[in-house]
Formats: sequence, structure tokens, C-alpha cells
Amino acid sequence: MSSASNTSESVPPSRIPSPIENTRPDPLRDANSSTWAACNPTRSVIRARTPPPRLSDAQKASRKVKRDQKMEKTKRLHDTVALYLDEQKLKIGSLSSAHNVTPTYINDIIGSHTKYRTTRKVQLTNALIHAKAKEMNTDQPVGSRYTLVELREMVANDPQMKELTKDEKAGYIAALSEHREQNVTNVRGNNMAAARDVLLTTERVVKELDDLRVRTGTYATMFVIRGHINDTIQSSMHGTDNSEDFWEDVYDIPMADYLRQYEQWACTQNQMATSITIRNLHVVSLTVALTGKKNITMNYSNYETAVVETYAVRLIGWPASIKFINPSNIGTVGDIRKLRDALKARTCYWTALTPVEVKAHTAELDVRRSAGEVVRKPRKKRSDAGGSRKRKALPAAHRENKRPSKKARKMAASSSEAPKSVEFIVSSGEEEEDFEAM
Repeated sequence: MSSASNTSESVPPSRIPSPIENTRPDPLRDANSSTWAACNPTRSVIRARTPPPRLSDAQKASRKVKRDQKMEKTKRLHDTVALYLDEQKLKIGSLSSAHNVTPTYINDIIGSHTKYRTTRKVQLTNALIHAKAKEMNTDQPVGSRYTLVELREMVANDPQMKELTKDEKAGYIAALSEHREQNVTNVRGNNMAAARDVLLTTERVVKELDDLRVRTGTYATMFVIRGHINDTIQSSMHGTDNSEDFWEDVYDIPMADYLRQYEQWACTQNQMATSITIRNLHVVSLTVALTGKKNITMNYSNYETAVVETYAVRLIGWPASIKFINPSNIGTVGDIRKLRDALKARTCYWTALTPVEVKAHTAELDVRRSAGEVVRKPRKKRSDAGGSRKRKALPAAHRENKRPSKKARKMAASSSEAPKSVEFIVSSGEEEEDFEAM
């Protein structure tokens, strides 16, 4: 049998169901693995921002005027900053000459700063504004929500928020703390949001490492790679100062090669563990637990005859959404995980059949054979079927140069002749007579 449908047809309603029946749905595992959120269905997801509504022609014209004004203002600011930088460059040149250092060294001292700040304790004012925002903006469409200034005024004019008890204040603070914690630990809802988060965080960390190098003289190397083949995250690497030369000087391998190997290793972790787990659970439970035999191999094509009829065992609880085939031929990681979880949770398991059930199963197979159905899939014929497969005689030149087989060499060694002895053996009496004659 080659399909799950044929497997289910061979089992009468009065007996144990087939492997694809008697299953329990697992909605958490039905999701695909196209995103990091889909791979972690039990974790909260950071809500993606709703795109704003389309603007009218009047709104577009108004925004264009504001944009032009802003660009003009920005241009004046840039021109002023450029003039300041020119003056600063001259000042840095004079400082480098006076103190005998390079201009780059002075620029590093001036430009090195850290964006890291110690996390502040949640303030009651921010907690009240957060609660008011959830109350007023939850059902508001994008573009119509209240701004921070308006929310702050609402909190200041709300009499109920001016007469709060100690427990109520603590509740507002705890709600804001939980909200901030979720924004840090929740997963991104789609690949675009995840890739942008990785990009911005990586740029911030790179800046921190470079500034740390200037302040303390430390060396650092960073690899950032994706963890799944469906992720759209761009893998990157960074080394402070000349850290990238370390990999070629010590290991004779470029740093980029390590990045590529690291990414390949990370993207194959879950798939390798899944296939090994399924193979172990699937075969060991069949060969040892029920039959007591250790050399049985699973036969999915001829399951009804080679397994059920021969060894009197049946597989129960095979997931209905997965085709009854070899797990190595299942195409998606989601189906592999679903089957693995069913085997580990013992919802998919092997059970032994009674002699009566085996006889009924054999009789049913005979009826199907009589009806013309192919119960057992025939083996594939050899390409040289029907012809002679005797060894061909070797040519005389090849027979002379051919090395004798191990068996022929052993027989030749056992039948070799013993060493030849002399024709006459002189006895000790004759030796004494010869000695006396002398």
C-alpha cells in the first residue's frame, strides 16, 4: 500500500482504526514556519502598525507646502553646520600640531559617545498617560488618534486620576511595566518587521562596540545570522579595529567564510533534530516494545502485508493531515514536527493485534486480492531480468595477470608439499664403525 487512504480502507469498523484515524488536532502546530511568530505560536506577538488612510488632494497639497518649508529650513541648518565644521577642522588641525597627535585621534575623542542609559523606574505620570491612551485610542482609526500632548491634558483634567489610592497607583505602574516588558520580549509578527528590528539593533550595537574600542582599547567581533531558512534577515558581521585580520592570520580562513558556515549550521539545527527524533521513536517502538525483534524495518509501501500481517502490529493515531509515507519524504517542517509531537506524546503509537484480528485482516486481504486489487506492491524488476547472469570467462592475457582469490591462496597453502629429506640416513652404529676404522 502506498497511501494513507488505502491503509484506512483495509480496517473494518469493528476493529482498531487505521494509522490516519483516531487523531487529536493540534492547532498550535498547524501553523507554518514562514515567520518567527509562526515558529513560536505560544508567545505574544508585537502588533504591527496599521497603514494610514489615503490622503486627499487637498491634504497632499498642504503637506507639500509644509515639506518644502521644512526642506528650506533644513538646508539653512546644514549650511550653518557645514560652516561650523570647516572652522572646527581648522581648530582640530591646530590642536593636533600643538599636542603632537593626529587629527583622527582628536575626532575620535570628540565623537565617541554612548547611547546606553540606565533604565529608569516607571513614573506615575507616564503610567497614567499610558492608561489614558489605551482608553481613548484603542478603537480610533489611524490618523484620528489623540496625540501625546492631548493625552497629557486629559490626564491633568481628569478628576478621577487626581484622587488615586496607593494600590491604584501601583496597578497603573505595573500595567506600564508589563507593557514595556512585552515590547522587549514579544516576537515580531512578520519577516519585514523582524528584519528591520535586527538592522536597527545591529547598527546600535556596532556603534556601541566602536565607541567602546575608542574609550577602552578593547577588541570585539560580532556575527548576526538568521535562524531559519525562511527568514529575510540579512546576515552581517563586524570587528572593531583590525579584528577581521585575526581569522585569516590564525585560521587561514576569511571571516566571511565563518559567517556563511555559521548561518548554514543555524538554519539546519531544527531540521536535523526533528528527523533524528522521528526515526528513533518510529523504529524502536516497533521493533522492541511489541515484537521483541531488533532487525525489523518499516515498510510504508506494503504496510498492510509486510508489517500488519507479518508481525501482528498496527500503528494508531497517525495525524490525519499527513500522508502515510516515509517521514523522510514529508515535504514541510511543520508536518514533520506535528508527527514528531504525536509520537512523543504517545497519541501516535504501536499496538499488538490478537490472533483473531490477524486472521480477520488476512481474510480481508484475500477478499481484496480476489476482487483484483493489488494488495502488495510488486518489487521493481532488474534491468537485466530474464537474461543470463553467469560470469563471463576472462581472456587468456587477463587470466595470467589476475591475482588468485583468497580462498584459492588458502587451499594452495594447505596442500603444499612438505620439505624433501635426504635419500639415505646414516645410523649411529655405522658412524661408530667408521670412527674405529680410522
